[in-house]
Amino acid sequence: MAEQAGANRSDHRVRILNAATEAFLENGYEITSTAEIAKRAKVSKRELYTYFQDKRDILAAVITELQADIQSQANARWSSDGDVREVLVKAGTELLRFINSERFGKLFRIVAAESFHDPVSARKFYLLGPAMGRKDTAAFLKRHMVAGTLRTADPLQAADDFLDMLVSSRYLTAVVLGQMRSFPKPQVHVEHAVELFLTYYGVKQPRRKAKGNRTDGGMDTSAS
Repeated sequence: MAEQAGANRSDHRVRILNAATEAFLENGYEITSTAEIAKRAKVSKRELYTYFQDKRDILAAVITELQADIQSQANARWSSDGDVREVLVKAGTELLRFINSERFGKLFRIVAAESFHDPVSARKFYLLGPAMGRKDTAAFLKRHMVAGTLRTADPLQAADDFLDMLVSSRYLTAVVLGQMRSFPKPQVHVEHAVELFLTYYGVKQPRRKAKGNRTDGGMDTSAS
């Protein structure tokens, strides 16, 4: 009986969050009321307030859910032991596709607009998104530095360099203003960023000696 009650509470909370996300994205945060959210979720306002204190509390939960979604995808990439270039390209492409999504763009605009009134939600958005992504990227790069596939450096600085090339201020501005047509496709943009990153942080592999050629300045005797 207790398990059933717990399942119902979880289901109702999920429905409220889904309804709130839809309403926020369709109408904006300011216009959306808790009554509208409750109606969409098919719960009473009284029940809604058993889960959330107010509309800002709902927005904070929506942010948490959204960031947890992208974080779970990113974790799968950053935990990979594959080729550093391949992992950076795949992880970077997924991140840009997420940032380019209509859902993220609208929610980003809502958080930016509300940051003056609700700095707590804005900070949560930052900590669960950019800050967490920076930390996970640094951990991945550090593993490759230890393994010798990247040159030794400050992992957090390296993460900042990579993410800054990937998601620049100009890129985010274009996302917010809906002007992504001026940028190449995510895959092309990511590959360019990875190439620049590895030019600086990559470890150059020693050249192979050509068979039969001498490297000490002496004569090549392979043909004799």
